[in-house]
Amino acid sequence: MKKRRSIVLALLSLVTVLGALTVGAVAVSADDTGSLVEVDEAAAAAGGGRLHAEGDGVALLGGRGVVDVKGNGILWIRDLRGDARIDVSGYGDKEEFEDGWIQYSGFRGHARVSGSRVVVGIAGVDIDLHAGGIGRVMLWGHGTCVISGVDGEETFDWSAGRGEWRRFGSAPTAVPSVL
Repeated sequence: MKKRRSIVLALLSLVTVLGALTVGAVAVSADDTGSLVEVDEAAAAAGGGRLHAEGDGVALLGGRGVVDVKGNGILWIRDLRGDARIDVSGYGDKEEFEDGWIQYSGFRGHARVSGSRVVVGIAGVDIDLHAGGIGRVMLWGHGTCVISGVDGEETFDWSAGRGEWRRFGSAPTAVPSVL
């Protein structure tokens, strides 16, 4: 019962955050082990960083770069600039909303999203997330995350930062951050 309550609270938080992100977002990037070259290229861009997270719960990223995510649950994607490349494989019911959000209910598979202003969210289990570029991430649940970039490497537990945004990569000062 306690686990179910935690999942419900996590999903409610994600819905709240996703609603707030419709106003604007930052750039993101992620990649899986099969295509780390693309993540490395995104991270090598001026100020780019890398992120690797594994766990169960809610993961939300916003930014510029490449995002690769595998998992089981509900997946949300939004392209705020209109230049994203979105490739999704596996199972799930796709629904596109008028405000630009794409939702995959019952998602079980792999998604790769790259673009200059995208948001990717997943709530579920067995999440394996790779990103490269510049952006912010919020993780809530149980798992580990490693963020690396020009400032070094940071490792943290998902439960340590409930509702806290963490940056990966460092945006040039001329680029305003919405998140």
